[in-house]
Amino acid sequence: MGKYPEALTEYKKSLAMRLKVYGTEKPHPDVAGSYNNIGSLYYSMGKYPEALTEYKKSLAMRLKVYGTEKPHPDVAGSYNNIGSLYYSMGKYPE
Repeated sequence: MGKYPEALTEYKKSLAMRLKVYGTEKPHPDVAGSYNNIGSLYYSMGKYPEALTEYKKSLAMRLKVYGTEKPHPDVAGSYNNIGSLYYSMGKYPE
C-alpha cells in the first residue's frame, strides 16, 4: 500500500513551488504537470471527483499553453487520463 498522504503532501509542495516560480498570470507546462500528478494520485486513491478536478485543471492549462491548432502529446495525455477516470467511474458515454 502506498503512502498516499505523504505523496500528496509532496505533490502539493511541488505545485506551490512551481506556482511561486512561474506565477499564476501565465500558464506553464510544469504547473499543468503538477496538477496532473495530483490527479493521478487521487485516481490511485479512488478519490475520483478530486482526480477529475485536478485533471481538468491540467487539461485547461495545457490547452492554454499548447493551443488547439496542433495536436500535442501532453494534451492527448490529459484527455486520456480523463477518459480513463470516467471509465473507472462507469461513465462510459463521457
